[in-house]
Amino acid sequence: MLLAAWFVPSLLSLSALKSRALRKGVWFRLDPAARALVDATLLYLKRGGVIKSPALINALRAVAERIMAMTSPLRVLARAVGMAIARARGIQADEERAVALGLQWINTPKRYKNFALVEP
Repeated sequence: MLLAAWFVPSLLSLSALKSRALRKGVWFRLDPAARALVDATLLYLKRGGVIKSPALINALRAVAERIMAMTSPLRVLARAVGMAIARARGIQADEERAVALGLQWINTPKRYKNFALVEP
């Protein structure tokens, strides 16, 4: 979870996430279970409920990650991925190098991604 690591499920953050997804046109590209989870959680929080379940928090973070990945520009996604790769390899990366690393990772075919982070 690179983009949604900051996400704390609250009434304000979930409503902002849903409105962003609706505004960008990705809300109906989500699977129905994810949409239902966000809608049900919003209704629960509007009625004064408090989220305590770690499983529910992780599920909401996964949905937030999917929404952020679909709504974020490619450069933001590439920079987040590149910073994670640089941190995993133990190298210093400025913004441009992080974007380059992220774009390389995004454009790498899935069959080769298993071995990309093994050797620095």
